[in-house]
Amino acid sequence: MANENHRSNKIRKRVMSPMEGGLVHNVQPLLKYEKPFSGPGSFNEVILFLQNNTDQRLEGWLEITQPDGWTIEPGKRLIIAIRPQKMISAEFYLSIPERPAPGPHLLQIKVTSEAGLLAEAAFDLRPGLLFIVDD
Repeated sequence: MANENHRSNKIRKRVMSPMEGGLVHNVQPLLKYEKPFSGPGSFNEVILFLQNNTDQRLEGWLEITQPDGWTIEPGKRLIIAIRPQKMISAEFYLSIPERPAPGPHLLQIKVTSEAGLLAEAAFDLRPGLLFIVDD
């Protein structure tokens, strides 16, 4: 039991807002993951929350692009529907490469409908790594 308590102190759930500069007025994304990520070869659960800030039901596609060299499961494109002023969540898994590249590790999302682009955002996952990767 002491081991479980010790481990829970080191791994924390982190909720992250997207980086500035995205399009997030109609659909506000938030990302939740455990920090630090498990090492290479292990999959880490990631939850993306999408808040519909409009008074209309939104239907469309969520496209997720993982950082270079990372693996995403089960897929990169999901059908979504969000009721007015409500939130949905999309769960997926990420695995880091054996040796992550230096620099930002951008997870990018795009939400589209028949009417066009609803949201576009990026999250830098570098703070979730256990170690800093330098050149």
